[in-house]
Amino acid sequence: MGPFVGELYWEAGRFAPILPWMQQNKYRKRDIKYIIYTREERFDLYGKAASILVPLRIEGDYDTKQPNCFRLNGMKVEEYMRLVKKFKMSYMSRYNIVDHIYAKVEKGQFDKKFQFPIKQMIFNFTPRQMNYNLVENYLPKDKPLVVLAPRYRVGFKRNWVYWPEFYDLIHRDEFLMSTYNFIICGKRGEYIPDEKNRFLDMNKIKMEAGSSLVGILLVIMENAFFTFGSQSAIPNISLLYKVEVLEFGCQKSLHIKTYNIHNSQITFIENRGYDIRPTEIFKEFRKILKRKRGEIKNGQFISTNVSSKD
Repeated sequence: MGPFVGELYWEAGRFAPILPWMQQNKYRKRDIKYIIYTREERFDLYGKAASILVPLRIEGDYDTKQPNCFRLNGMKVEEYMRLVKKFKMSYMSRYNIVDHIYAKVEKGQFDKKFQFPIKQMIFNFTPRQMNYNLVENYLPKDKPLVVLAPRYRVGFKRNWVYWPEFYDLIHRDEFLMSTYNFIICGKRGEYIPDEKNRFLDMNKIKMEAGSSLVGILLVIMENAFFTFGSQSAIPNISLLYKVEVLEFGCQKSLHIKTYNIHNSQITFIENRGYDIRPTEIFKEFRKILKRKRGEIKNGQFISTNVSSKD
C-alpha cells in the first residue's frame, strides 16, 4: 500500500482502513505480508497490522509541497508514479506482489472521496505498543480528557486566530479546570500551543522508536471524552473513535454526515470566515461540558486507562 502523499484525514479515513478489511476478508486465509509506504509520522495508522513500514520522505514536504486530498500539491503526477513504480520494484525480487493499492492523483481523481469503497474498510486502528507506553506515562488519570485541536497553517485561509484568548477563557473557568483535563493536539509548526503552558500538550511527549506522532494521537483519542476544534483532521478522527465533537467551519454537511460514519454526536457551528469570537464559541463549549458532567456522575466516564489490550 502506498506511497500515500495526501492529507492526514484522507489517509486515516479513506485509505488506511483498507488494511484491516483485507486481513479480515480478502486475504483472511492467506499468508500475506502487508508493506506500507507512508510518512513516518503516520506509521501507526497501520501500526501492528503492518508487516513492513517504509518511511516516505519527500523534499519540500509540508513546505514547498502541500498535501491536498489524495495528492501532494507541487508534486507532478509523473514524479508520483515514479515513486509508485520504484516502491513496487524494490520488493518484487523478495515477494510475489498480489496487490498494490495506491491513490489516483490526476486531475479529476485526486479529490474523489470514495476512490476506495467504504464497504471495503474497517475503522480499527492498532497503534504499536510504544505509543501506549508513552501516553500512559504522560496523561493524568484523575479527570476526563478534553482534546483541543488548534490547527494553524501559515498562509491558510481557514486559520482561527483566537486560540490564545480561548485558552485564557478555559483557564479562568473554575468549573472546567476542576472537572476536566485538557490536552492540546496538533503537528508541531501547524498548531497553536498555549504559550503560558497551562495545559497538557501532545508535543511534550518525547517520541521513541516504535512510536509516531499519529500513534500518540490515536492513543489519546482512545481515552478522549470530548474534542473541540475548527474543521480539520483531528475532530474527524475523533468522530471515528465515537468521541463527541464541537466543531466550527464552512462545510457543515460534509463534517456531520460524510465524515461521521458512526453517526457520532457532533455540534457544528457554521462560520465561513473563521472569525467567530472566542466568547461566543466558549459559551457553547462550556454548555456541552456542563451537560457532559452528567455522564461522569452517571458512571459513563471510566478513569483513563491507556494500556494496550494485548
